[in-house]
Amino acid sequence: MIAMQAAKHSLHTVGAQLVRDRRLLRTLLRAALLWPVICLVLGLLLGLVSSLSLGDEALSHSMRIGRARQVWILAGLVLTMVALVGALLCVRQAWRRWQGERVRAGYRIASEASREGLYLFSVKRDADHRITDFLVEDCNERAAEFVGKRRHEFMGAHVSSIDGGKNTHVSLAVLTHAMAAESCEDEFRVSPFGQLQASWIHRRLIRCGDHLAMTLYDITAVKAHAQALARMANNDALTKLPNRHWLQGFLPGALERASDLAHLAALLVIDLDNFKNINDTLGHAAGDELLQAVAFRIRAAIRPNHPVVRLGGDEFLVVIEHIHGADEITSIASRLINVFADPFTLGGNGAHSIRASIGVSVFPGDGTEVETLLKHADLAMYAAKDSGKAHFEFYQPQLSEALLVRLGSEDALRQAIDGDQFVVYYQPRVDARSGQLCSMEALIRWQHPQRGLVPPIEFIPLAETTGMIVQIGAVVVEKVCAQLAQWRDAGLPIIPVSVNVSSRQLVDTDLQALFRTAMARHRIDPDWLEVELTESCMMGEDDHVVTELAALQSMGLKLLVDDFGTGYSSLSQLQRLNFDVLKVDMAFTAALGKSKEGEVFFKAIVWMAHALGMRVVAEGVETGDQLRILQRLACDEIQGYLISRPVPAADMIAMMRLPTLVPQSVSPSLTPETI
Repeated sequence: MIAMQAAKHSLHTVGAQLVRDRRLLRTLLRAALLWPVICLVLGLLLGLVSSLSLGDEALSHSMRIGRARQVWILAGLVLTMVALVGALLCVRQAWRRWQGERVRAGYRIASEASREGLYLFSVKRDADHRITDFLVEDCNERAAEFVGKRRHEFMGAHVSSIDGGKNTHVSLAVLTHAMAAESCEDEFRVSPFGQLQASWIHRRLIRCGDHLAMTLYDITAVKAHAQALARMANNDALTKLPNRHWLQGFLPGALERASDLAHLAALLVIDLDNFKNINDTLGHAAGDELLQAVAFRIRAAIRPNHPVVRLGGDEFLVVIEHIHGADEITSIASRLINVFADPFTLGGNGAHSIRASIGVSVFPGDGTEVETLLKHADLAMYAAKDSGKAHFEFYQPQLSEALLVRLGSEDALRQAIDGDQFVVYYQPRVDARSGQLCSMEALIRWQHPQRGLVPPIEFIPLAETTGMIVQIGAVVVEKVCAQLAQWRDAGLPIIPVSVNVSSRQLVDTDLQALFRTAMARHRIDPDWLEVELTESCMMGEDDHVVTELAALQSMGLKLLVDDFGTGYSSLSQLQRLNFDVLKVDMAFTAALGKSKEGEVFFKAIVWMAHALGMRVVAEGVETGDQLRILQRLACDEIQGYLISRPVPAADMIAMMRLPTLVPQSVSPSLTPETI
């Protein structure tokens, strides 16, 4: 505001001066025009005097008049030329003065309105021609504001006296250096105890003979904006921890320091176990709350000089410097594992137990480059997850080969999904007494371009771990519905088909929508489909599972418990979830005929299932003796190699037309009447 007022005042003053100069210029122009006239008159008078002064009486009167005229003309011309030259010089001088005043007026207006502080210093020297001080010869109001003064107070001041001599040596050193260097430019942070009314200043100095011009520009806002952008680029918005971008700038220096001091350094990659379940069951807000709580606990568990970084998602990293031995790393990793011992309270929804797996790589033994150490810490973290989770592992060289194989398998599995390399095989399930075909289990196979037919045991666990089981499960539902529609259109008898669903699909997929869409597209009756679930799907008291299964039953789909007896199910869960069929694991079938206990266990399962209104299917039936025992124990259905191995859809057509699939020689209890 002061600068603008000063600019207006200067504009008014300079404008008045320009009006006076324009009046002077007009006066000079008038004088320049009068000069020739005056000179002509003087020439006439001079010529007349000259002619009268001629003393030669012998000259005739006409000759005297002619000579007088010549002298008069010559004198007039000379004086006219002199007058014109003088007039032009006066006009030129007035024009230059007027232009100079215009330039100075424009400069003053611009400098006073400028946000820059403009200074002009003259040099003060001693007898030895050494610089002793600088004098402020000129400045604008903005320049004076920087030191808390008005322009008229600042003009004529010595630099050594501006701030009471507190920073004289610094100011004189800067100005003296600029005089020697001719010009210089820099940015500097202003001391909070200094005279300048700013936090950051851009400074430029240029020498002009024995004078020094300086400009100061307040860049505090620019620096604040740059620092805000830097914080956004280097800090995680959710947890306020440094992010991966910051880590890439920090790690090279940390490794260099460790190398110079001959110390160890360690990277600890921390990955939460089953974090996705929190997002899926409680929502992303609860997931964000958990990440913030984890970041706080990790930060509180280690020393302030050990950076904690959020790499992304549910993955964190701790950098440990100045380590003298592996025991110190082990102690820190154990402390970080214990961070997760206490449950987390999320959104008032009670306590939730969250664990984490940690992978450790150590400089320089596990690598000397940033990317190598990060990769090796990741490998160790994956090893910790594969070996049971909730603990830490140090990197070992053999982990690289195992991970490369795994990554290669993951890539190949993704290509199989994208390239439709999966086929469905069918294994019949028959009545234990009549041998009549009751249902078929759909079993996925991978038709690998090079390896041929890959059994599910080789890729289903990987699909479960990576989450690709969700896409594979959707492929199976679509292919089964399409096959049922094809059999229907061919006029074949329709036999129900059961489809396996994993716990991951229950959490990550809207199964009701998946089945409903596929059934509607192919016009499939609900009685033609059954859903098989492993016991692990029933673990816990997850209302989402109960709701999802109830929705499937409301559509008319039957629910089957697969591999019963080896999982986590209980009688209360079986009763609560209201399953239709219970499939007993093949381990119980294999024990039949080997000990009395085996029959006792199986009989108890059959009795329990019947009491709950469920049919019982024995899996893995391979011999006639097993079949006869199962018939005696009142088992309802059987499935296994005794009846058939899983076969392609084309091979099922013949079995669908047979009245029984159990060989007569195997089961003497089968009679034409029972068939």
